[in-house]
Amino acid sequence: MSIAVISTGTELLKGTVLNTNLAFLGRELGTLGLSIRLALIAGDREQELYTACAEALGAADTLIISGGLGPTRDDITLDATARFFGLELEPHPELVEKVTAFWHERHRGRVPGQVLRQARAPRGAAILPNPNGSASGFRIDTVYDSRPRRIYLLPGPPREFEPMAHAFLLPELARSMESEGHEYTLGFLAAGEPEFQLQVRFEKALEGFPVELAYCATPAGTRVFVSGSDSGQVRNAAELARSLSGPWALPFGELELPAAVLAELGRTRRTLVTAESCTGGMISAALTAVPGASNAYLGGAVVYSNRLKHRLLGVPQEILDRFGAVSAECAGAMVDGAAERLGGDCAIAVTGIAGPAGDDTDKPVGLVYIGVRAGEKRSVEEFHFRGDRNAVRERSCGSALLMLYRLLKEDEVDSAAGAGR
Repeated sequence: MSIAVISTGTELLKGTVLNTNLAFLGRELGTLGLSIRLALIAGDREQELYTACAEALGAADTLIISGGLGPTRDDITLDATARFFGLELEPHPELVEKVTAFWHERHRGRVPGQVLRQARAPRGAAILPNPNGSASGFRIDTVYDSRPRRIYLLPGPPREFEPMAHAFLLPELARSMESEGHEYTLGFLAAGEPEFQLQVRFEKALEGFPVELAYCATPAGTRVFVSGSDSGQVRNAAELARSLSGPWALPFGELELPAAVLAELGRTRRTLVTAESCTGGMISAALTAVPGASNAYLGGAVVYSNRLKHRLLGVPQEILDRFGAVSAECAGAMVDGAAERLGGDCAIAVTGIAGPAGDDTDKPVGLVYIGVRAGEKRSVEEFHFRGDRNAVRERSCGSALLMLYRLLKEDEVDSAAGAGR
């Protein structure tokens, strides 16, 4: 099975909207051992979609198209796709009923003809229900260039696209894997490891494997993807790559450090609190973006000013006066204060200078101190990050989570060694 994706919308080409559907799909397919062979963006013109379809079907037998199924004039996906494949569009009684009910829940009066465009379906297509919007999705089995093809049409809004992908698209692709040849992919996060160092390590070690490697640098490390047509060879190569990726490589399929930290906390039944200065809540946001975060994450405090560092966390005024807010001493006091005053088994604290200007001392932009604590174990480290304000903050967030993850895993090793004595 080979997969291509077309994301539609002129707003994607202009950069006013991020293509989160593609990122979501890439991650979810990776967990199935599948990967996207080709991804394209088409604007809201039929000819652009025709061109994209032809290119995509030259590379893949399964095509996923997102967006352009709404009622407005620039929603051209259904009509353009039907014309491209020579399919007839016709009103579908089930969709007429749904669109009409959806309209009357929100408006009065007769349903406009433009809205009823969403009640049409390609003849012979399977309808994919959308519980969160008026535009249904479709699965079309057809023939193109003398080969059988499967086409999925899904709405563009992520709150509609993602549930429908989980309900229909991903399960169907997983079932198709069992009976068709396809490319296998295994991915993992090499936490704390830069991309270029991994490439040097892998170049000779994996030379004899019939696989392809792909890398994606993140503030928390490098995502590594190993792909090939032989599942056994992919597994062997991926296991070797992971063994060469340092001691903090996450298990296969785990690509996000916040989720790994929360999983480790949940496994050991511990809780976490945070105290953030220069990151301004980014760590808290990264953690709470993970479903089920409340099982381990209690919350945190954003303490930007020295006054709040002192009042909320109990950072001694003497430390602030003598060493300053951006110091190892302050980070240590912040992480201790967070654990004690906010009541967490574990804690993270960050203080630094994100820029673009420095503070009123001679400390440079990019200087960050991070403290982490797990039980009685505590670690404070100094970092010098390069880049603009957002880059410094993102790298601070990734490094803080990695520090805690390391401390938790070290604590696990120490506990196991103690139990064995």
